[in-house]
Amino acid sequence: MTTYRTPKKIEVFLSAIIHDRKGNVVARLPRVHTECLIAAFLKLLKVQVAQAAETIKDTGGVDRSPTSNVANLQTNATAGETTWGLVVGTGTNPVTMTDNKLQTQVTANVAHGTVGFSMNAPDASTFVFAITRQFSNNTGATLSIREVGWYFRGGSALWIFCADRTLYSVDVPAGLAVTFTYDITITL
Repeated sequence: MTTYRTPKKIEVFLSAIIHDRKGNVVARLPRVHTECLIAAFLKLLKVQVAQAAETIKDTGGVDRSPTSNVANLQTNATAGETTWGLVVGTGTNPVTMTDNKLQTQVTANVAHGTVGFSMNAPDASTFVFAITRQFSNNTGATLSIREVGWYFRGGSALWIFCADRTLYSVDVPAGLAVTFTYDITITL
């Protein structure tokens, strides 16, 4: 008789915190499973691990063939950078495995902070890698975010690819900010 072990898990979660200009927490939104990493993420991971090219559609809709490169999966966008890192939008179309960008990215009057990273081991069988970014609503009205994405760079030309697109509703009042966190969690 074969016995089966409970499989190890890799899960990706998304959460949000709304705060005022002083950093005081106004609201904590639920932590949810992301729609999940989509095709471009695994394709670029394969490029890096197998040291072989793979065709991936970039956020501009162009098929690219990146090869292994030190910049592959680069996500560390600086403040003000709106084309990669964590990004937000207003689209509501269902997520598909072949999505290559957000449906409707929002950049006007939204200040994009620096992408941050942390590692955490909350217990002996769990390890968490977190990616965070703050977005400040300078639109003068409520910013209705409906989709969040993780865009990374890849290849020597630093093309931009979409690793994740998740539908996540957050209404950010004028003058406030929201911080999104992707938690990539491994559990034994």
